[in-house]
Amino acid sequence: MPNNSIRMDLALYEGIKGTLKLTENGLYFTSRKKNSFSLDLDKIEKVSFLMTALTTSTLYINEKEIIVCRAHLWAADIRKLKPGITA
Repeated sequence: MPNNSIRMDLALYEGIKGTLKLTENGLYFTSRKKNSFSLDLDKIEKVSFLMTALTTSTLYINEKEIIVCRAHLWAADIRKLKPGITA
């Protein structure tokens, strides 16, 4: 996994705790279980978010649903890296 992170935080994906990391190359979710994944930036087609609590919210990337703190900032950073992405 590249080390040039733009944003990194704890996250939940499919009920599994892990770390979500955004770099100039893509998005990476790593956990101690086998549910880790990576998405190259050019494979990200849709980004949106839903504010669900005071600090945690849901980030939607393509068809993936990820619970993370301040999802609106994640979405903004992804849109900066890949202008023209759809919501």
